[in-house]
Amino acid sequence: MANGKGQERTEKLLKTLRDWQGIERHAIETTTKIMEKTDNLLIRQFMEIIRNDSVQHHRVQQFIIDSLTKQPVNLSHDELAQIWEEIEAHDKVEKKTIEIAKECRDECQFFVQRSLLEYLISDEEKHDLILQGLEDFKKNMTKLG
Repeated sequence: MANGKGQERTEKLLKTLRDWQGIERHAIETTTKIMEKTDNLLIRQFMEIIRNDSVQHHRVQQFIIDSLTKQPVNLSHDELAQIWEEIEAHDKVEKKTIEIAKECRDECQFFVQRSLLEYLISDEEKHDLILQGLEDFKKNMTKLG
């Protein structure tokens, strides 16, 4: 019985992810149309950011779908250990970019530029969060084996 409920939840998740992909495709189309209708560089920049994020969201959603329907996610301790030093070095770079972006934001007097700097900060913080997820994964692997 538990197997049936697990299967139902997985099917619901897959349907939701596919529906969400449709929304992301629509966002890609609408931001592209908006960009085609204006020469304003600020609007075009904002729409390009959103469009690129929507493309990436669609790809991540597809990865999740594929990991549930085709090929499970697999990462060995050895695979992670091989590149861990590089990941740690990259994480230091990400943390440095956050510091730089915050310094720029704090010194910037202009609304539009501060807004874009806030976007960059949140994106760099997102990268740091992703790398933290890998570190958490590594810690859990160590506990298991």
